[in-house]
Amino acid sequence: MPFYAHQSKNRFYLLSAHLAGVAAGAAERVAAVPGRGELFPAALVAGLAHDFGKYTGYFQEYLRTGRGGPEKQHAFLSGLWAAYLAGRLALPPEQQLALFLAVARHHQELTDPEEYLVAPRELAGDWAELEPTIQERLRVVAAQVANLQSQAGAVAASLGAAARRTARLLAGRGLAVPAWLLNDWGPLLKAFLADWQAAFGSLYGIYRRQKRAAGTALGTYFDLLLLFSSLIDADKIHAARVAEAERAALPGDVVDRYRARRFSSPRTAMENLRENLYRSAVTRAAQAPLEQRLFTLTAPTGAGKTLAGLAAACRLRERLAGACGVAPRLIYALPFTSIVDQTFAVAEAILRTALPEPGTALPSTWLLKHHHLAEPVYRGSGREEELSLDEALLLTESWQSEVVVTTFVQFFHTLVGYQNRMLKKFHRLGGAVVILDEVQSIPVEYWPLVEETLRQACAHLGMRVILMTATRPEWFGSGEALELAGDPETVRQQFAAVDRVTLTAEITPCPVAAAAAAFLEQYRPEHSYLVVLNTIKSSIAFFRLLRETWGAQGPPLYYLSTNIVPAERERRLSEIRGRLARGEKPVLVSTQVVEAGVDLDFDEVWRDLGPVDAVVQVAGRCNRHFSRARGRVRLFQLVDEKTNRPLASFVYGKTHTWVAGRLFAERPVLAEPDFFDAVADYFCKVREAKSAAESEKILQAMAALRFTRKGKETGEPAAISDFALIRDLPRYVDVFVCADATAEAVWARYQATVAREADPWRRREAFLSIRRDFRRYLISVPGELLLDRLAAETRPLVIPAYLLDEFYDPETGFKRVEEEGALIY
Repeated sequence: MPFYAHQSKNRFYLLSAHLAGVAAGAAERVAAVPGRGELFPAALVAGLAHDFGKYTGYFQEYLRTGRGGPEKQHAFLSGLWAAYLAGRLALPPEQQLALFLAVARHHQELTDPEEYLVAPRELAGDWAELEPTIQERLRVVAAQVANLQSQAGAVAASLGAAARRTARLLAGRGLAVPAWLLNDWGPLLKAFLADWQAAFGSLYGIYRRQKRAAGTALGTYFDLLLLFSSLIDADKIHAARVAEAERAALPGDVVDRYRARRFSSPRTAMENLRENLYRSAVTRAAQAPLEQRLFTLTAPTGAGKTLAGLAAACRLRERLAGACGVAPRLIYALPFTSIVDQTFAVAEAILRTALPEPGTALPSTWLLKHHHLAEPVYRGSGREEELSLDEALLLTESWQSEVVVTTFVQFFHTLVGYQNRMLKKFHRLGGAVVILDEVQSIPVEYWPLVEETLRQACAHLGMRVILMTATRPEWFGSGEALELAGDPETVRQQFAAVDRVTLTAEITPCPVAAAAAAFLEQYRPEHSYLVVLNTIKSSIAFFRLLRETWGAQGPPLYYLSTNIVPAERERRLSEIRGRLARGEKPVLVSTQVVEAGVDLDFDEVWRDLGPVDAVVQVAGRCNRHFSRARGRVRLFQLVDEKTNRPLASFVYGKTHTWVAGRLFAERPVLAEPDFFDAVADYFCKVREAKSAAESEKILQAMAALRFTRKGKETGEPAAISDFALIRDLPRYVDVFVCADATAEAVWARYQATVAREADPWRRREAFLSIRRDFRRYLISVPGELLLDRLAAETRPLVIPAYLLDEFYDPETGFKRVEEEGALIY
């Protein structure tokens, strides 16, 4: 009798063919990771075993009729089969455990192994004494095993067909074909069905030994994630019948070609600095030992780190391809979606110079953008049409491209991860050249975690990492990372040579009104200004004071913060860039959304007290291109009028604020060449003041494979799921704002195609088709600001056009609520 894996559009697909396709796909993914060849048999086992539980009559009946009880579930039984096969093949114990977890959870998030594992003595005892969930799980497996025993001959024949098909697929792809694939599967299946309890019980001992010996060594963790990622990616791709994207050949000198077309010989001091940085980065990348894994690129803001970093990465890729036979993928990660989009545009312009036919569409196999606001579009090589939404999403989420531009969230929650959708692309990190831009934005409490994880990932997965910033934290030991900008003295000279601004710190505590009055007193109409404040409340108050003073007679005045819908923020940034380019003198009042990576250039910058690296970043928006003799950066300190507490401490915490305040009090005037030492001193003091305990706990959880907490008790050990690069703000709610006609059309489409769609798959597909446009009009606000003023019938909440006057100010965005004389924020 035939056994089926799934059905689509009334067509059923053979289980043996699916097992073979996934096995070959998973093994091929693992084979592409340098130095992890020992996992090749385990990847084959994962693929061949992952849907073993679908052989039961329970699942086959469910597939035909849509009806069935818990016995139709297949993943746990499949995990037991995978672990048993691994044991029979004499794979190492840690691979047996990894295969069980990867297969048992291949449709879910990874979890704490203790949720599954049972001591052998308890398995041999009375199951009624076990926890109800474990009792039920064992009862289901016993029923499934009995069912399989009744049709063992047919199941063994199908398993043999799957193994032989796998052998043919491997041979066709030039991969090794293990002899065990051609064995008789009947005796193996019979032995498993008779002895599955012993196989299950043995995993308990393996895990206990793993926990005791773990420490903070991450090899077993990385191997599990590599197997899990390879399995779930191959499974989803094969089940959807999507063709794998072909690898593309990119010239190693593609950035050189772009620069030759775009730029002439350097004429200014800033252009000379960019030229020197570029040549140093490319040369040092070309001469570095191939075993070098960690690199840094430290240079002042505006020095051209993006082009220099990409060129160095392309040169490394070219050299590694020649040495290993496979070109590594380039992954460029940044902290914010706005600068992801900006960097993607640069990468796109660069790669267009390598197109065989200029003017044609750049294929997604060459370059891909991946973040939560990115449009799910994928264009394959040699085809003009775009793939369907589902196909595009599958290929995008598994990073099937030569160059991927993405966010820190996507990268780090893959490297330190437990979620199925995040880990699908983990195997792409193997052998990759990774650029991490603006790394100082990572929370300080995670620095030890990130540093150690990157170090071990480079060693275990063959990654190369380039850390880029103007304010590099002191990561890694002496001589561990190669500085692409040059030796320490050269780097220091580069910073000393750039003297574009003077920073003056006057951090006597003052309220917003006093700061605004000082600004108005010193304002000069022949200058453009950027004012950066720490909180939305203070930024709105400052903006309104300027607006009330100037009215319609003042300079072009703009406001930016996350209080405004993203679509309007994008429009305003574009308008401001245009004004600055034309020599006009706008004034921008903003929160920190403009600090890192946003290419703006003002004559003068004012900023509320913040971390030294953040102050240096915003100073990089002043006289950025050295177009005037000197820019001025003014630092002041806003405080809450009731408590006299610095507003900076509400955002950055007391430690960062205190250390920064002390440093600027001691150094009230800093020229730009002084920034280098100031940032180094600040990071040193912050690291001394900050505990490494949080990082250490998560590293230990990774080593112990503790992906999630078993419960919510406060005494529970930390888990990988505790890692959050961006903390969820408590009690915040999403609100869709019908801010213009486009937003109204998007909301109408959402209501018609998503909100009213009963089928979950069609609802998901409909939302994905409008996701990018939808999120461009979405803001997050504290729930107490709403005070039940919006109807709760919709999710998310919506501000319709007829309520805009009540809820949304066209200049400053969401209206803060006045209640009993107090502004809630």
